Amino acid sequence: MPTVLVTSAAGGVGRPLVRSLTARGVTVRALVKNDAQALLARRDGATEVRVGDMRDVATLEDAMRGADGMYHAAPTQIIDEGPIAEHIVDLGTRRGLGHLVFHSVIHPEITELPHHTQKESVEKLLATQSIPTTILRPSHYMQNYLDFWEFIRGGLMPYPVSTTSPMGVVDVEDVAEAAAAALVAPQEHIGKTYDLSTETITREAMAEAFADALGHRVTAVRLPPTAVVDQAGAAGAVLGGVARAIPSLSPQRAMHLLRGMRDAPNARGIRSWSPQARDNYVQMMSYYDSHGLPVGDLTHLPTLLDRAPTSYREFARREVARRVHGIDR
Repeated sequence: MPTVLVTSAAGGVGRPLVRSLTARGVTVRALVKNDAQALLARRDGATEVRVGDMRDVATLEDAMRGADGMYHAAPTQIIDEGPIAEHIVDLGTRRGLGHLVFHSVIHPEITELPHHTQKESVEKLLATQSIPTTILRPSHYMQNYLDFWEFIRGGLMPYPVSTTSPMGVVDVEDVAEAAAAALVAPQEHIGKTYDLSTETITREAMAEAFADALGHRVTAVRLPPTAVVDQAGAAGAVLGGVARAIPSLSPQRAMHLLRGMRDAPNARGIRSWSPQARDNYVQMMSYYDSHGLPVGDLTHLPTLLDRAPTSYREFARREVARRVHGIDR
């Protein structure tokens, strides 16, 4: 039975990937950064767990030892992916890593986005080495908006991007399933690069999808792209959205909005990010606010999944079923 190392195994893609690989009979070794994440990885089915910082060579070497395949995704808050990728190439070459699946990003050629150029640099590095490699380029995650779940329950969908920006999106669970498909059948996917995109949608349409699933109005609200460093400006935009929703605001929905305002300042654990990581995030939101984000080749994902990808409306219905009604489907 092959052993596959999953880095960032407690992350948005990592957790469903561990579950998907385990369900396929793969022995999963999870690399996580702390004991709390280790517990999650074991619950998801990881047979082995390594705890540490992937930027530490000794940690990475221990995690890669004896692995047949590897799925590598660097956390958003890591600014410079280059040294990690160089260590993976060195260790993987010396230890005969059989297959590397690299988690890149859609359109890595967009030079205005630092995290895209980071991914492009790693892709270029991998193209020059001998480790059998598959590259996945996922679009903007549908799940990103769930950081504001309490607001959505209350009837608002705030985000630091224009409500009309066309965003190419993908369901994280589809990304994980596509990654698992590549990892269990490496010979079919080595040397290939796949765009993982489902559809183009505006946040106004996203809000409509959640409104249909929840049975009450949901209003998309634009926060300033600088919201992460200008929380007063973000609060003002949210309060403006609340004022527009007041005529139809029930006490229960008001409670959800209050919880949303309590949780929002540390969405995605952003208080722990470095100043440079926050600056990069602001730059990313500013770009999306003005330009949106195009989809990639829409034929790749259905081929990997052997089914139609999850639409945004299906995603909204699923999340409401899980989070409101306790139904996992």
